[in-house]
Amino acid sequence: MGHNGSGQQEEQLLWVRESKLVCVVGTISFCEHLRIMVDVGWKTMDNAGIGWVMYSDIGEVIFTARRSIRAESALQAEGLGIYEVLLWAVDRGFRHLEVSSDCILLIFNLAGIQKPHQHLADVLNDIHALASSFHWLAFSFIHRSFNKIAHDLACEAMAT
Repeated sequence: MGHNGSGQQEEQLLWVRESKLVCVVGTISFCEHLRIMVDVGWKTMDNAGIGWVMYSDIGEVIFTARRSIRAESALQAEGLGIYEVLLWAVDRGFRHLEVSSDCILLIFNLAGIQKPHQHLADVLNDIHALASSFHWLAFSFIHRSFNKIAHDLACEAMAT
């Protein structure tokens, strides 16, 4: 693919809302913010878990967490995972944050590219309301193979 095709693709992959909330699907380079990779495991409403890993701006793991949750669907669980991470970050005073998920459908929903699924609409509203607590907030898609630590934490949370 030539340079022009690549540039057009980049324009389609970036979404900005009120100059604060950014949603990126593609490659993320490190800059001066914290990055949290989140993953969710879901089997049934009563058997779901969230795992997340916080990285410094130079890629060092500085925090990991997991917890069990209740969700009506796997997609709702993914949304609740992002919501829980944002609540956690706000409570600790973080204001520059990138949250990465391996659920591209959730990222598309956050970006407004797709119409929200019925189980996700309320969670999306809650996420967008929390966004005003941040000076800079980005959501990005990462391939599942790069999200193994968060995935393992989510599976552990489901087992507890």
